[in-house]
Amino acid sequence: MRERYCRVCGGWHALDAWPHNCMPVKNLAQSDLPAPHFVSDTIEIQSMHDGRHYTSKAKLRSAYRAAGVVEIGNETPRPIEKPKADRKAIRNELRRVYAEYNA
Repeated sequence: MRERYCRVCGGWHALDAWPHNCMPVKNLAQSDLPAPHFVSDTIEIQSMHDGRHYTSKAKLRSAYRAAGVVEIGNETPRPIEKPKADRKAIRNELRRVYAEYNA
């Protein structure tokens, strides 16, 4: 028979016959999640489109939709520049390593 320690009364009870008076009382207003997820609509922001100040995300997005603006972020897009490889330095380093280990 498996038993478990009861945090309510401090005794040991069989798992298949747990006493009703030792059942933990569940608060109906409490969620089963460790912390409820809550996303607020409140924001203090100036629109990038018309310069007006908004306190609601929904109102800001509805103003964007009405003007036909697509919301992509707050940074200006710019092309990614890849650095050019110094082929001469790479070739010289390969020759040096080859000469060092194959001498």
